[in-house]
Amino acid sequence: MAGTAGLAVVGKGGYLLMRHGGALWGVENAAVVSLTRGGDRGGGRGGFLVAVEAADLWIDEIVGVVAELAVRPLTAALCRFWPEAAGGLAVHAEMPLVVVDPRRPPRVLRGAPSGDGRVGRDGDGEGAHQDA
Repeated sequence: MAGTAGLAVVGKGGYLLMRHGGALWGVENAAVVSLTRGGDRGGGRGGFLVAVEAADLWIDEIVGVVAELAVRPLTAALCRFWPEAAGGLAVHAEMPLVVVDPRRPPRVLRGAPSGDGRVGRDGDGEGAHQDA
């Protein structure tokens, strides 16, 4: 494809697009184990629970599914400001999105927020809290 040097255009299985905290996220459909309505997560907020290989992802909204995304790798400059692992960056409908690495999803998506705003259960214990 012309003009796509350095891009990985992945179409096999597509991507689930999600919104959380005002940001747009994507994850490969093949990595999604289950998708359920999340119910009340405190503060009267609902949402969805997207289970992937390493963790449960709590998101605010399902945006849709796309067959392909032109995924760009994270640059060294961006990594200075984005300390989390990611599958890359893409653009959908003129909006930037972070492609989630299902083996190492970002902390902001892992676990269900409790009523006090702290993060509860997640896939690897990071960010989990215990009450004394």
